[in-house]
Amino acid sequence: MPEFEVRVDEQILPNGLKVLVVPMHQAPVVSVWAFYRVGSRHEQLGITGISHWVEHMLFKGTPKFPKGQIARLIQKHGGTLNGHTTYDHTAYFETLPKTNWLIALDIEADRMTNALFDPQETELERGVILRELEMYENHPEHRLFMEVMAAVFQVHPYRNPIIGWRCDLERMGREDLYEHYRRFYSPNNAFLVLCGDLTLEEALPEVERRFGEIAPRPLPSVPAVKEPPQRSERRVRVKGHGELPMLVMLFHAPTYQEPTRNGLDLSPYAGHLLAGVLGTGRTSRLYRRLVETQKAVSVWVGNSIHKEAALFGIFVTLTDRATLPEVEDIVWGELIRLTEVPPEPKEVQRVLRQEAADFLRSLDGATERAYQVGAYEVLKTWRWLNRYLPSLQKVTPELLVQTAQQIFTETNRTVGWFEPVRS
Repeated sequence: MPEFEVRVDEQILPNGLKVLVVPMHQAPVVSVWAFYRVGSRHEQLGITGISHWVEHMLFKGTPKFPKGQIARLIQKHGGTLNGHTTYDHTAYFETLPKTNWLIALDIEADRMTNALFDPQETELERGVILRELEMYENHPEHRLFMEVMAAVFQVHPYRNPIIGWRCDLERMGREDLYEHYRRFYSPNNAFLVLCGDLTLEEALPEVERRFGEIAPRPLPSVPAVKEPPQRSERRVRVKGHGELPMLVMLFHAPTYQEPTRNGLDLSPYAGHLLAGVLGTGRTSRLYRRLVETQKAVSVWVGNSIHKEAALFGIFVTLTDRATLPEVEDIVWGELIRLTEVPPEPKEVQRVLRQEAADFLRSLDGATERAYQVGAYEVLKTWRWLNRYLPSLQKVTPELLVQTAQQIFTETNRTVGWFEPVRS
């Protein structure tokens, strides 16, 4: 496996804004990302979906950049831009030629405090988001996923969809959105990732000039929530219009942890390898058992790590040649097999090579590398990015079995079925 380390230079301004500069001089390009430590996890019932809605509103204008001008300005100068909301963060980016990169800083500094939240635009965006929700509700895989997530998490806000529940989206108004914006959008609750053809010495004075005078604010108290251990199997059956049956199986899994006196907990990395053995590539176990035998159209397996929880997930879209109970038995049999016998060395080496290739591809461009640095910083620290591949290599066959035994138990599983109803 190739050795690779991302260099990051870090500085924190007096107002609490952290600046992460990632030099990458292969091309005269700079990607500017503004991350805010607020996502759907920070919402309560009654305002679910508010972080995503606020994200939309930050593209609707400030006095300096009226509606539509940000996109026109970035496109005029040969750049790209976007934003997204997750369970744990909201982020915005602009990627531009080096000669124009300061435009991105101007935009992000301005909308950190000056977004308008025009009442008419707020109402228009309510309609946009409700139509987006309807689109999800018309897709069986999204309906199934929302129902299963609401079952696998009984306490933690991760149970709520990022887009929000319809009743909340219909109730919230401009003042709710603006209050959320003022609570969470401050320099001491944000960080910048600047990746590309620049250095900390070049970037820091420009950042200080635009962000340095923005005052920090007291951060809202967000209650700590820990999902209690799952003590029994949970099942969800969704019926509706659709073409093919689908199976979802989710398990609570280990999250990344800080090193202890006994060393680093490698079980999350073992979870990544187990996911690869089961579902990555045409030689993976579930692909051979289900897709090659024409019992399934597709198989996806992943070990998803969030800031406060992790889920090991399996998603299968069946063909009409198999039944849900039959496919569930096959999947469960492969999971039990991993609790008894470790994967063959050649399987592990295949997954390690694939993980290394995917990891390096995810860092290939300035936009992608900036995002990866930011995503790990949200979890805890960008430094965890550089321990990913070395940690995978340290996983032993014994740890793979131990981790499988920890995750793949009947009392830890949540199973979802989608059963098509053809009218």
